[in-house]
Order: sequence, then structure tokens, then C-alpha cells
Amino acid sequence: MRVLYSSHTYLVGENQKKLESIVKQSDIELDVVVPHLWKEPVLGTIYPHIDKDASYNIFPTRILFPGNEMRFMYLSLDLYMQNFQPDVIVVENGVGALSYTQFLLCKRKFAPQAKIVFFTWWNIPYRARQPFRAIESFNITGTDGAIVGNVEAKNIVRSQGYVGPLTILPQLGVDTDLFAGGDGKDIKRHLGLHKFVIGYAGRLVPEKGLRVLMDALDIFQGQFDLLIVGSGEMEDELRFWGSTLPKGKNLHLHNSVPHAQIPEFMQAMDVFVLPSLTTSHWKEQFGHVLIEAMACEVAVIGSNSAEIPNVIGSSGMVVPEGDSNRLCDALQQLSDNESERIDLSKKGRLRVLENYTNEKIASHTIEFIEQLLGT
Repeated sequence: MRVLYSSHTYLVGENQKKLESIVKQSDIELDVVVPHLWKEPVLGTIYPHIDKDASYNIFPTRILFPGNEMRFMYLSLDLYMQNFQPDVIVVENGVGALSYTQFLLCKRKFAPQAKIVFFTWWNIPYRARQPFRAIESFNITGTDGAIVGNVEAKNIVRSQGYVGPLTILPQLGVDTDLFAGGDGKDIKRHLGLHKFVIGYAGRLVPEKGLRVLMDALDIFQGQFDLLIVGSGEMEDELRFWGSTLPKGKNLHLHNSVPHAQIPEFMQAMDVFVLPSLTTSHWKEQFGHVLIEAMACEVAVIGSNSAEIPNVIGSSGMVVPEGDSNRLCDALQQLSDNESERIDLSKKGRLRVLENYTNEKIASHTIEFIEQLLGT
């Protein structure tokens, strides 16, 4: 079976581990089309990672509008279909993406026998403006299958008129060898972490609920070290808040680090918090950082925003979004009860192993592809 994949997500070596798992678990011959570069607001310009020993082929291809997921376009006449002749095409850039339109048009000309699938995370209702509404309608009409990252995305795709085969599956899993339990002693020693360590990793923006976390910790009874790893517009606000904390309550703000270093920081945490907020333009689509923390055997607390409760399940604590008192109560409970904290950390790791490894995501992806082909 020949499968052609495409997404800017697979510029990153860590994310390519899912692709490797797909090939290892099947007889799939896999080619992957990625942009020649991508521009991210925090990480800057990203270039393709090429593993010469990989069991799949990566084809960096020049694009227009790098960084604009819905509007970027490949500068290619056939998107490698003419020679490869795929049986299935998977484009992970959203149902309304212009790049998906390109793949549909190339499929029509060069690989009409292929089944084509889109992936989307989008979980907020919308109505696209013309001409993009017409483009999205064209894309939906030509689609053979859909993979969506969360329950609300499924409802939105259905409301937009897609009636074909669909599965709910996160785009990426976790490398549970890299993201695993540890004592975090090196980071603790380096940063001077000695107390109850509360952690967060990600963008420093209001919608991640960081002000709710600050309010919760203002009324927290006891000492703590708050370890935040990330960058963003709230950095100065966080530093000022940290400077007002009384003795025994400390903020440790660390700039963003390469993805492979995140486990070292998570292993130094006693609890990981994701207090995200729902806004008019964004809500948590999955919370991948949660399954990374869970894989590292760190107890997690999340808000009830969007997909977070579904990700955590019964393997962590969920509190109402925006409620600093309830968040403080949850933190206090895990601070005061080490046995409960350890129990949740074990449950979290088990939940990831059962549902969210790269191997599990790859297996479910293969199953969906085979269903489309009737094999």
C-alpha cells in the first residue's frame, strides 16, 4: 500500500516518530511532503529534519506564505503523485486549507484511484467568508475520509456538510521512552527547587489561564516552587508577579527549550497544571503537553475547557475553568496528600500507554486507512 502524507507538522524530527511507527506496523510505503521551511511566532523559522536512515521519504517542497496553515500553497505541479501513485493521501492541514485543495486537484489528474483524507483540530463554530467558503465546500465534496483531533471538531465537520467516514484521533502521540518518570534531580539542583513543585509548559498567553494560576497561588497555603517553561506576551507580567511573592513561594521562569529537553523539566515537577480558558477565538484543542506530563508520571490538573477533560479522564484532576479557588483547592489537596499524587501519576502514565503512544496513534491511523480501502 502506498500512502502520501503531508503536513508542516512533520518538519520536526520528534513528530516524525509517528510516521516511523506507521511504516513499522504495516506494509505501507510512505512518502511525506513537507514545506521547505515554516515560520512560528515563538520558535522562529523551522527547517525540515531529514533522517537518512528513515524507512519513509521526506520531500521538502517550496511553498508560498510559510506560517499560514490555511493559506500556504506548495509550488509543485503534481505533489509527487505522478510517479508515486498513492493509494491513500492524508493531508493534515484542515478541511479549508488551500494546500488540501491542491492535493485534491492533483489527485484528480494524477492519482484518481486514491482515497484522500484531511485532518483538523478546529473546535470553534465558524462560517468561512467567500471565496473560502466555496473552497471548503469543494474540499468537503472531494473528501473520502476525515480524522479529527477532538469531539467538538467532529461536530463542526459534520455541521459543515461532511457525511463520510470519520474517526477521532489526536495528530501525534508521545515517545514514552523519552517522556518517562524520573527524579528530576539535575534540574532541581540547577534551578534550586526544594519545595512542592508546580509546573507549566507552553505559550505564555492569557488564554492558557496563567492569571487564574497566579490568583490560585496567591491564596495557596504553604510553600511552593512554580516552574514555568515557555515564552510569550505574559513574561513581564509573570516576572512582576513573581517579584511580589513572599518568602517560601518562588517563581522559576525558564525560556522555551527544545522539545527533547522538556522531559527533564517535567520530571522535576510534583504536579503539572493546564488551566486553559475558552475564548471567542480559541479553546484547548487537545492539550498535548498534558499527555507528555502524564507520560513522565507527573500528576496533572486541568481546567474543563474543551477537550482537556477527555484527555485527562479519571487519571488526573479537572476543575472549572477560570475558578482560582477550585484550582487552589486541587493544588492544596495534591500538596497535602503525597499518596494521592503518586496514585494519579501512575494512572496518568498508564492512560498514555493505553491510548496516546506514537504506536497507538499509528495503529489507529492504519486501521482507518484500511477501512477506507476496504482491506
